[in-house]
Amino acid sequence: MKTSNHFHGSLFLLALCMLTTEGLGQVQIEHFNDGNDAGWERFSPLDAVGTSSIFTLPALGEGNHAYRLQSPAPAIDAAGPARSFSNLPQVYSNFYAAMDIVDWNNDVNQAFGFLLRGDNIGLGQTTGYVMNYDPQQASGARGQIQFNIVTGEADAGTIGAADLSLEPGHAYRFVTEVMGDTFRGWVYDHLDMTAPIVTYSGEDNLYDSGQVGLFNFYRGGDATDPDLGIADTTFDNIHTAEEAPASLGSFAEYGFAGQPYVVHVEPANRAAYQSASAGLRYTVALPEGMLAAPTVRLSINGRDVSGQVNTTLDGSTLHGTLEALEANRVYDATIELPDNTVLGRTEWTFDTFEQGFLTSEAVVVIEAEDYNFDGGKYLNTPDPSGFTAAGQGVNTATGYLDREGIPELDFFDYSEAPGPEEEAAFRAFDPVRTQAGSSETGSAAQFSGADPAVNDSHRKAMSDLKIPEYQVTGTRGTEWMNYTRDLPEGIYNVYLRAAGRATQDIHLDEVTSDPKAYDQTTHRLGSFNLPNMGMKFNYRFVALKDADGAMTRLNLGGVTTLRITMGDEDLNRVNNTSALNYLLLTPAIEETPEEPAISVLGSATVDGIYLPVPGVVIENMRLTVPAGENMQFFKILGSPGILKSVTIEDNTFSVQFAVD
Repeated sequence: MKTSNHFHGSLFLLALCMLTTEGLGQVQIEHFNDGNDAGWERFSPLDAVGTSSIFTLPALGEGNHAYRLQSPAPAIDAAGPARSFSNLPQVYSNFYAAMDIVDWNNDVNQAFGFLLRGDNIGLGQTTGYVMNYDPQQASGARGQIQFNIVTGEADAGTIGAADLSLEPGHAYRFVTEVMGDTFRGWVYDHLDMTAPIVTYSGEDNLYDSGQVGLFNFYRGGDATDPDLGIADTTFDNIHTAEEAPASLGSFAEYGFAGQPYVVHVEPANRAAYQSASAGLRYTVALPEGMLAAPTVRLSINGRDVSGQVNTTLDGSTLHGTLEALEANRVYDATIELPDNTVLGRTEWTFDTFEQGFLTSEAVVVIEAEDYNFDGGKYLNTPDPSGFTAAGQGVNTATGYLDREGIPELDFFDYSEAPGPEEEAAFRAFDPVRTQAGSSETGSAAQFSGADPAVNDSHRKAMSDLKIPEYQVTGTRGTEWMNYTRDLPEGIYNVYLRAAGRATQDIHLDEVTSDPKAYDQTTHRLGSFNLPNMGMKFNYRFVALKDADGAMTRLNLGGVTTLRITMGDEDLNRVNNTSALNYLLLTPAIEETPEEPAISVLGSATVDGIYLPVPGVVIENMRLTVPAGENMQFFKILGSPGILKSVTIEDNTFSVQFAVD
């Protein structure tokens, strides 16, 4: 793993401390919702050269404020980089701290995060540790989060790190726990507070106590550039304590007092090969004093299924269960809570593919590393191949292991030579990077060597042979690979099993000319809109969609050459951010059209729930019910109602209710 210096010699690092008295074990939560930072000690080190830090409490919504630290570029280079701090003086040894990052400038080479065990605060003398995120650790907003030692206000070494790219527009939760010489860190996306997108750690015993703080500073080479030489970060919901909550995921961890939020989903986000019969479950933590459970809206693959959920209330915990899952499906699920909730939306994905289904004749699996060789040659039903942990080759004659492709015929890659051994693990003679797992996280033991490989979920077909999952990685925009197969006639949905830490469109084309000849022509079949999963080993299934965003249904059959192309441009932003495991072609699913949306006229709103008033008309809804019957479906609007009348005029079916 490559690391870089994070600190400049003249950088002050002051602290935002724990807000608790050492030894009392109290929990302190700071929301800034009173619109001020009373009790905080602002520090603007560049005041002396006329470049003052800017501290504001911006509104994030009604009654909600955050804490923004803006660090303008100084006019003279000798002043050191732009930087800002805010601190309180308490000192800690072991501690837990969490905060939200709700906004930052992704195009600026800056660092921001916590100062940990800070001591001897001052110019050129600060000691301690930092947990900080750098959105520009590598060009193109490819970031990294690290634990670093600070000695004499300078970087004295990295003790733990993970490559991580945060998505602009998302809010994130940074969590850290320091116990003795062990440092652990977690990062959560607000869209899924049930599981971290990364966990990393480090060990060091140089400093045993000190302050805990927030900071930001510019870390690039254009310190006096007024547009580039800045730092700008907005923090919120600070939570500090002498020890971590009883379990990560508890209400105390996040500290959103007075608001419900989702603490558990099952299956978990990005879980593969889950049992459909186990259904879906979620848990919502309710704040003390909440008189009624909030309205919870559950959508699956864009369809509202709230009416099918069984809910139970157990004290301050709301449980929801959905039993109606189907096998061999990919599910994208969304939970929505009332609009005024900070963590009011949870998004996650999982699948219910069965191992037997993946190896059945109805399904076509094409491994990303099994691209054509020798100028358009292919194996129609290759055996899984690879190397065991002992280095023994498996299915070397009947699989794609170490077969050599020809550039511009079988693949296009900007590199001309194979990569290092760990990136030529499957196709050793080609420049296409093939790796056993993907590598994105490290600890002190790895900084002088290769990072450990982290595999995707291990399929039975691979584990039975004692070989790993192999991925294509190290990709650049517009690179491509061809895959020829004699496909059974059928209509297919297509998925890409992949991971990535940048939003990227990956295209699927059909080669319409001879795949054994140069200058091949192609026809676009659709695109996989790969989202930013933060890390390059957070794998998921991504559906092939057309230009309008609808899931494709491909009519395929016979000898067909498919091509995966990594987007339309060679951009730093997407280079080396993806890992591709396999293409999955499944029999197309017949989707039942969803009923038209309900339009409510003359409604009132009570606690975020639409509640019809007497005489309200619900229009454009297909409905077949006996007059006078109590409407069970009507509960999605907040309360049952009695049907008063039904009218049909100009093909508009209208119903009128009286409220009980």
